[in-house]
Amino acid sequence: MQKGDIVSRSSHNHDIIFVITNIDGNIAYLRGLYIRLSADSDLEDLVPVDESDLNRYNESKMEYQKNIINTYKKKIGHITGKILHLDSDPFYLTKCLNLYKSLGIYAYGVEVNEALMEDQILEYIRKTRPNIVVITGHDSYNNRGIDDLRNYKNTINFIKAITRIRSQYDLDDICIFAGACGSNAEGLIAAGANFASSFDRKNIEAFDPAIVAIMVAITPFNQIVDIESIYNFSKMQKGSIGGIESYGKMRLLVR
Repeated sequence: MQKGDIVSRSSHNHDIIFVITNIDGNIAYLRGLYIRLSADSDLEDLVPVDESDLNRYNESKMEYQKNIINTYKKKIGHITGKILHLDSDPFYLTKCLNLYKSLGIYAYGVEVNEALMEDQILEYIRKTRPNIVVITGHDSYNNRGIDDLRNYKNTINFIKAITRIRSQYDLDDICIFAGACGSNAEGLIAAGANFASSFDRKNIEAFDPAIVAIMVAITPFNQIVDIESIYNFSKMQKGSIGGIESYGKMRLLVR
């Protein structure tokens, strides 16, 4: 095994395909190819993914991306919402930015470590003047008590960034999606996010934060964002992502 290899984990019944990002002794550090997840594993637990299986997997994911693009293009009006996307992982950030670009939705993406988001978020908002902000990256829940925020890797960092935004902008000024795999969604909503993951504390896919942002961007400003439409075009399980009633950000061009 070496850095860059594509693998799955025997102990998890090969449920997620990873790329090895680093190896330290007998421990491999992993990043999901499409699931927004970082993990580590004993090398002995890893199995190389067959090239034909990987090709089928990639083709399935590309078809999924095409379906998102084709479906949402039909819903886009004249002037969509403007997205600021903060992500700690450049791999997933690039995927999301490419999706926005394919739909012709303006999005400004920034790679920012979760711990630094609180200090940098207002600067980027003043610079880009978005009406939609995505705050995401990596998170996890250690199963030691669902209500204790200390049991989450980055939920507190996301909350701090949300709180900083809400000190200057209210719920209708900027629509916020916040969270990642296993985040305390209730805490994020209580802090001021419009939408959040993960109510079921499960993993989310790379595109899931972007799907929420896109749906907000293409929903008219006088209509409530339809949560069912978000689930219709995502592979997330219903109940994973949710939020509060929020208006869209799209406006029609009047002549």
